[in-house]
Amino acid sequence: MSKTTWNILGILTIVAGILLFMLAPERYAALTPEQRPTFIAGGVLILAVLGAIASTCFFPKSRPVTLRILGAIGIASCIFTLIEGAHQGNFSRFPVTIGFWLPGSVYLVVKGKMT
Repeated sequence: MSKTTWNILGILTIVAGILLFMLAPERYAALTPEQRPTFIAGGVLILAVLGAIASTCFFPKSRPVTLRILGAIGIASCIFTLIEGAHQGNFSRFPVTIGFWLPGSVYLVVKGKMT
């Protein structure tokens, strides 16, 4: 991909993060005190993922590491999707998860590049 494409993806990632976190104070205020730590932990996790994506886009030398991080997150997400689907009896996502997302995530972890 060209440098311009990487920069556009990075900028869109930052914009998505800003839009997502603009609603956070309202959502936080509406939660019960027991739910607030989970909300904060989820926000930190999402911020870390968006940070890894943005650093992948803007810092070419970090791509081998950050793409592996994103691949590991993808593998964890695939495993979660498969386990939850099995628990709920909903197997409709299995073909796409096993056929597309899981191999792509494994490739990112092993190779650390997108070519």
